[in-house]
Amino acid sequence: MKVMQIGLGSIGKAVTRLLLTKPGWQIAAAFDIDPAKQGRDLGEVVEIDHRLGIPVRGDFLDFQQYSDVDVALLTTVSTLPEILPTLHALMQRGINIVASAEELFYPHYRYPDEARRLDEMAKKHGVSILGTGVTPGFVMDTLVLMLTGMCQQINRLAVTRVVNASGSRPSLQQKIGIGLTKDSFAEQEAQHRVGVVGLVDSLAFLAHVLQWPMDDFKERLVPVITDRPLRVGRQQLKPQQVCGVRYIVKGISHGKEVISFDLRTYLEADNARNTIYIEGTPSLEMTIKSNDMGDSATAGLLVNMSPDVHQAQPGLLTALDLPLPHFQR
Repeated sequence: MKVMQIGLGSIGKAVTRLLLTKPGWQIAAAFDIDPAKQGRDLGEVVEIDHRLGIPVRGDFLDFQQYSDVDVALLTTVSTLPEILPTLHALMQRGINIVASAEELFYPHYRYPDEARRLDEMAKKHGVSILGTGVTPGFVMDTLVLMLTGMCQQINRLAVTRVVNASGSRPSLQQKIGIGLTKDSFAEQEAQHRVGVVGLVDSLAFLAHVLQWPMDDFKERLVPVITDRPLRVGRQQLKPQQVCGVRYIVKGISHGKEVISFDLRTYLEADNARNTIYIEGTPSLEMTIKSNDMGDSATAGLLVNMSPDVHQAQPGLLTALDLPLPHFQR
């Protein structure tokens, strides 16, 4: 596998370090828009103890000389409109894409026209595109779907994800409003500058695959307010400041709540877990406990899915179009 890494934030660095442990994988190029990283050796940027002889470049859209790359691993932004120019440039060079952009996991609900055009363009250039990650991409959608395979009947699905945000990357802490007052959080939420991306897409994916007609999707984002001083990095939070969020998404069918997601991510969250509950025949409940289902797990999914994306039929893919996610050496 010959790959390029685009984006060298926390996830991009984790992906690169993982790739370096894989025999038979070659990193052909690395890109980042941060001027402080450009021109430096990739080994230095990802904080390993030796040079790799690969300078980090900044010209994202200049992929002319990399047409022999098998897969681009794209870990830059979250929204589909932001990532489209990079997707188009890569497709035109015939490069397959595996991306961590949350809105690329299942864009067919909110961006049907863009999704259709992406699929057409991917097929035209003979490439495959996949958006994946822990959420969305696995815990609250693909894994849920796999568990429903044992069911004769499903009445309701509920997923609760509790994440300790204390060790999360600064960009994620900023997304969930850590350090804001309640009023400033409300202002930034109104401007779409804080929040969680992708859970509506996961819910729409489940509803589509399970052929569950939805009347409406309801969303509620509330800040979690600390009642005591907290330290995060160099920042000292005072009581009554935001230390994270709780985000609830519900799918309503025939007037009843049938799918619910409850994501709680805040500083010093106790009992970090992922619980999937299926009410049906049979009813099922599964809880996964891990303190490291963040950037590390996302990097694992991106890398492990890459060979399957490389071998897949061209087009804009979902989890249904590929073999089950699994570890690849």
